[in-house]
Amino acid sequence: MSKAFLVLVPVLLLTACERQYEQNPDPNHTHADFAVWVGGEKVEFTDAKYMSGVSWDEESHDEVHEYLDEHLHLHDEVGHVLHRHKPGLTLQKFFDSLDYTFSDDYTWRMFVNTEEMEFDLQYVFKDMDAVLLTTSAGSAEVLDQVEKLTDDACRYSRTCPWRGDPPAENCIADPAVPCVVPEDDL
Repeated sequence: MSKAFLVLVPVLLLTACERQYEQNPDPNHTHADFAVWVGGEKVEFTDAKYMSGVSWDEESHDEVHEYLDEHLHLHDEVGHVLHRHKPGLTLQKFFDSLDYTFSDDYTWRMFVNTEEMEFDLQYVFKDMDAVLLTTSAGSAEVLDQVEKLTDDACRYSRTCPWRGDPPAENCIADPAVPCVVPEDDL
């Protein structure tokens, strides 16, 4: 057997095993990973006061009366994946629903998918975006914060099946733009 063959086979196997992202089966139910850092400290959004869809029994989940905003929210004690059930909703609307404000005492920076852009809470995230909002000025600190962003949105959008199924959630959407329930959930 040639040395080239022995080197080429593992490379081909790794290439063949490369994971391919799938299309979100419900384009009206999108997700983004996000983080907010103020003064070098990460703001934790896992507290119950930020959660929607908190279920107090085993029989229900994501009931309408359990939402802070039924179309734009966090749930299941996951404070780093933003859920949107209606197109066109902004980051501002999301943070307003949490009663979270961005202090004018700081200079804010915004990164989307590692690229810096103008700080704009009117931004409408795309499915699987990674959004960092930070007051950090130093590039090393920002790089560290970007690296700490999660990549869990794909799981909730069902675009990375190798990561497993997301927790169950009801399909609550704008009646004008109804959800599409994946066939395996029927």
